[in-house]
Amino acid sequence: MQVSVIAKGLNVYTLQSLAVSGGNYIVPTLDGQLLTVTPAGTRTVLADLLKADLGVPFGMTEQGTDLIVTVSGYLPQHYLVRVKADGAVSTIADLSEMSGAYGAPFGVVVDRDVYWVTLSQDVVEDQSQLVRVDAQGKASAIADLSRFGNPFGITMRDRSFVVAQSFGHLVQVTEQGEVSSIADLKSAGFGLPFDVAVWRDRLVATTNAGLVIQVMPDGKVSAIVNVQEQKFGIPAGIAVDGEDLVVTTNGGFLLRVSG
Repeated sequence: MQVSVIAKGLNVYTLQSLAVSGGNYIVPTLDGQLLTVTPAGTRTVLADLLKADLGVPFGMTEQGTDLIVTVSGYLPQHYLVRVKADGAVSTIADLSEMSGAYGAPFGVVVDRDVYWVTLSQDVVEDQSQLVRVDAQGKASAIADLSRFGNPFGITMRDRSFVVAQSFGHLVQVTEQGEVSSIADLKSAGFGLPFDVAVWRDRLVATTNAGLVIQVMPDGKVSAIVNVQEQKFGIPAGIAVDGEDLVVTTNGGFLLRVSG
C-alpha cells in the first residue's frame, strides 16, 4: 500500500474520528475545532466547538451535508451536535447525565434519522454502552459493552454495528442489543483499536500498535500498513474516500492510503 501526506501539523488525539464530506476531509482537533482539509492540504476552520462552550469533538458521521459530532467538555458536559455546511452548530441531545462525571460519548453513526452513540459512563471502570438517540434527542441504552472495555469508534455493517473496544476487540452489536466479538486484535498481536470503518468487503481499523488493519469476511486479520514505522505516529481516525483510505495520526498527519 502507498502512503502519502495530505496535511501535517494537526493537533489530533488518538480517540478522535474523521469524516469525508463534500470531497473534503473533516478533522476534529484537541483545540476544539473542526477543520475542513482539501485533498490539496488547504485547511479552514469549519467550527470551533470549544469557543461555542460545547467542548472537544470526538466521533463524527455524515447526515446529508451535515456533520453529526459527539462533544465532551470539562464541567463535565457531553453533547451530540449537528454542524451545518456553513459551520452553524445546534444541539441534538444532551448526554451529560448518561456519561456522568467520569465518562464521555465517543463514536457515532446515523441510520434512518436515528443516531447510535458509543458512550462510556466511567472510563476508569470501563463501564460502557451503545446508546440510541432518536430525532427528538431522546437517548436510551441499547447494549451494555462493559465486558469489552470502553467503546470508541463505530461503523455499520449488514444492519448491525461494529464497535472498537478498549480491551482489544472489534464487537458486533445488533439493533436489539445482542453483543458478540468479531475479532480480538490484542490477542492476535495487532494492538487496541481506536476507529473502525467498512472498506470494500472488509472492516478496517486503526490501532495503538501503529497499524491500520483489515478484517476479511472470513475473520482473518492482517496489517495493511504500519504508519508508526513510517514515522507518522499512532493512527487515530479512519474514513473511506472512494477506493482509498484516509487516516489521521497523533503525529499530526492526515494521510492517504491507496493501492
